[in-house]
Amino acid sequence: MRLNGSEIRRTSFRRCLSFAGGVAITILVATAMSPVAAETSLKASYTISISGLTIGKAEADSRFTGAGYAAVVKGMTSGISRLFSDARATLLGTGRFSGSRVMPASYDMQTNERGFETHVRMSMHSGTVTGLIALPRLREAPDRVPVTPDDTRNVVDPLGAFLIVTDKPGLPDGRKVCGRTIRVFDGWQRFDIGLTYKQTKLVTGIGDAYDGKVVACTARYIPVAGHRQNLEATKFMAENKRLEVWYAPIKEMPLLVPYRILIGTKYGDLLITSTRFVAGEADSGSPPGN
Repeated sequence: MRLNGSEIRRTSFRRCLSFAGGVAITILVATAMSPVAAETSLKASYTISISGLTIGKAEADSRFTGAGYAAVVKGMTSGISRLFSDARATLLGTGRFSGSRVMPASYDMQTNERGFETHVRMSMHSGTVTGLIALPRLREAPDRVPVTPDDTRNVVDPLGAFLIVTDKPGLPDGRKVCGRTIRVFDGWQRFDIGLTYKQTKLVTGIGDAYDGKVVACTARYIPVAGHRQNLEATKFMAENKRLEVWYAPIKEMPLLVPYRILIGTKYGDLLITSTRFVAGEADSGSPPGN
């Protein structure tokens, strides 16, 4: 069975997890962390809602050091409305940091939506894709922009896309956070995410929720390759002005991850919002996902 562009996007759930991927970033398979570096864990929970109606949730369990990262993200939606069906996804990945750059090493995504499955397994080195399995395959179409070897160089995967490395712990100037374009390859498509500073604001959290300042960036989806030019979903996302990512700092680490993601849809705003955001010293005997 081959997969066309509309099928890849037929649930906002899959697209949301790609956008939200930077929230965490993968498990212990070929981890790039230094064994002697101090590790910080981040356990975060997110609700997924549309027009105020909760339709799903995601759990992220991550580890970070000054050398790299490892994490697992698991999410699900429930078919409580006609707009969404029951779906589950697991995203895994590892990588290292090189200055302010994120260098993914491995990425794995599996989804299941009422028996329809997708699977991406990707290995990377210094920003270049070195191995790839992406199933089902894209269906050939006359308006599909082909993916060339250049499209798989100098890129990050969807999990590493929104992890931002800073020069010191804390929340830096918002224009430094948002003034960037992120080159993403998800196994099927190459696209850019352009970020622009919007505002810095204070959010109030109770208990394990995040409490403090966040940087809000507006975002633009820019298709590059692998997409179908005449597909309505492609045009809608490329013209979508209701895209935002709010970043929060990880305690005592020079890293930022998304606190909130907004994706405008024809049915209202889709929101992925953190409800738990707990950072602390990692337990070396308990890897992410256990």
